[in-house]
Amino acid sequence: MTIKKENAKRLGIYLLIVFLFMLLYILCAKPMNRSNAMYYIIYMIFSFSPAIASLITRFVTKEGFRDMKLHLHFSGNFKWYILAFGLPLICFSAMFMLPVIISGHTDWLGGFTFSNILSNALLLFAFSAVQSIGLLGEELGWRGYMNQKMEPLVGTVGTCLIGGIVWGLWHLPMDIAGHLGGNGTLSEALGSTFGRLAMLTCFGAFLMWLTKKTNSVFPAVIAHFMYNESQGAVMMLLGEGNIPESASLPLWTDVPRYFPLLVIAAVFVVLLMRDKRKAV
Repeated sequence: MTIKKENAKRLGIYLLIVFLFMLLYILCAKPMNRSNAMYYIIYMIFSFSPAIASLITRFVTKEGFRDMKLHLHFSGNFKWYILAFGLPLICFSAMFMLPVIISGHTDWLGGFTFSNILSNALLLFAFSAVQSIGLLGEELGWRGYMNQKMEPLVGTVGTCLIGGIVWGLWHLPMDIAGHLGGNGTLSEALGSTFGRLAMLTCFGAFLMWLTKKTNSVFPAVIAHFMYNESQGAVMMLLGEGNIPESASLPLWTDVPRYFPLLVIAAVFVVLLMRDKRKAV
């Protein structure tokens, strides 16, 4: 069997297992809605399903458990750990601030003082040292396994696009869980899904680059944590500003909100392709 066929086989098994966990989450949506204990158990199993799928695939295909990228590799890479922490914070600050600025409401940004920014950044830094480890359940599967198997098959750009879409679709049960549990409309749930697809496809290029650059999943784990938490931190700072209770931004400002993520995606796709050419 050729290397490409072997990669395709392993990738297919991995994705099948991951999507079976998705089905489990969807089928358990109503019991999860009725029981906090059930919600916690299923949610934790689902959160670690990419890692579980990669381990099962490695075992079933007799690939073994080498090259799982579980080394920290601090030596020579510490600057990339700093980038993993800082870039998502800068990106999401820009995403939320840009629409406010271009719509002429800079007076709303009163929460963005030096002391407020510093205190929130330090708080996130403290949390990232511990809480981000929970995201190893995802990154061990997505960046540590799926991207490695996908890139020889569809190339760097294809892996960023298809891998990002797969990663986004995996979140579908979370996006529609409220609707399945009787809360919210289907259109609201699907709107959340499409927004997440766009964001994860763009951000996935950065996580893929981090993993290949450091040969470790841990920088991606930290960046993933910051992807999740930076948005809440920035929204909290905006809430401390001078925003009127009835304030709303024009609908067109939703478009430039995605510019920072698009820039990140373009930059890191170029870097990935450049590094690949150097390796040839």
